[in-house]
Amino acid sequence: MKTKKNDYAKMKQKVFLQLVLMLGISGITVLLLYNFLQGKIGVWLIRLFSLMPGSNYDNAYALYKAVFRNHWTEFMLFAIAIVFLILFHFSLTWFGKYFDAINRGIYALLSTEHEPIFMPKEMRFVEENLQTVQRTLEQQRAEAELAEQKKDELILYLAHDIKTPLTSVIGYLSILDENKEMEKTQREKCVRVSLEKAARLEKLMNEFFEITRLGQADLTFSKSPIDFHYMFIQLIDEFTPGLTLAHVKVQLQMTQDIQISGDANYLARAFQNLLKNAVAYSKPESIIEISASQNGNCAFIEVSNIGKTISQEQQAHIFEKFYRADESRQANTGGAGLGLAITKNIITLHGGSITVKSENGKTTFFISLPCIDNSL
Repeated sequence: MKTKKNDYAKMKQKVFLQLVLMLGISGITVLLLYNFLQGKIGVWLIRLFSLMPGSNYDNAYALYKAVFRNHWTEFMLFAIAIVFLILFHFSLTWFGKYFDAINRGIYALLSTEHEPIFMPKEMRFVEENLQTVQRTLEQQRAEAELAEQKKDELILYLAHDIKTPLTSVIGYLSILDENKEMEKTQREKCVRVSLEKAARLEKLMNEFFEITRLGQADLTFSKSPIDFHYMFIQLIDEFTPGLTLAHVKVQLQMTQDIQISGDANYLARAFQNLLKNAVAYSKPESIIEISASQNGNCAFIEVSNIGKTISQEQQAHIFEKFYRADESRQANTGGAGLGLAITKNIITLHGGSITVKSENGKTTFFISLPCIDNSL
């Protein structure tokens, strides 16, 4: 801010000096002309007045004295003003360069060719402001293009993820319809697979609706005190069958006095997605570590698992909608790539934050959430 004020002061100083210089030049010019024409002006005016009808030298001299000589100071000031205005008229070209520079800057802002913006040295503060606006507009254009691209990707994901199970359901139901005398075992298989695919289709649709609902600004939560330790005990208990199948264990390290103020259903959904992700990507016979601590009115949670290292590029996109780091899982076991996006939305709407770090095969999600300070 200080630099901008200094630049503005330089511009004002330069314009002021320009005006003072023009005023000085005007005065000097009039004085030089007066000294050069001294004595001649009076003679010329008296001779001019003598040419008037019924006038003689004495009358012309009296008129010259009454009109000009007795008001010489006023005429000198008038002459200086005339010269100043003439110089000011020509100096408008010099002032015009500022308006031309601003006009070029505005044109560069409207242009999509990323034209550089340059201003005179004394207008550096304007240049910096216009460059800031230009960068903001370019960022907004890029974000708009990215949003349009993501919208197209959304349509592709919807078409692919919904069509696949739907095609299977239609296919198996067609088989059942065409083969009335099908064996009981085959019929049961077709019904079972159809139900599985229909359940997956329902799951995908629920995820799509959920992420849309969480993106609404007017979404409200029913907040109440939540026993954080007990919530995780319940979640781990619900995941017991999946943990057994994946040959993975969970180790919980947190005190029993941490209380979160939030919507229990939504927060349970957020951490359920994290646990589901950890189970899916953990190596067999490994341990998922969950720890939590409290510092004042903020709770810090870590969820870690041992598996494949997530690259820096994947970490940068892991909370984006429809992003799946492991493409090999998307056909069968993978969801729509919305689990972590939903988790981040829920935590953000509760006033918290979530980040990820992955190195040497260990992936850790770091979550912070406002909590109830029991020490008060």
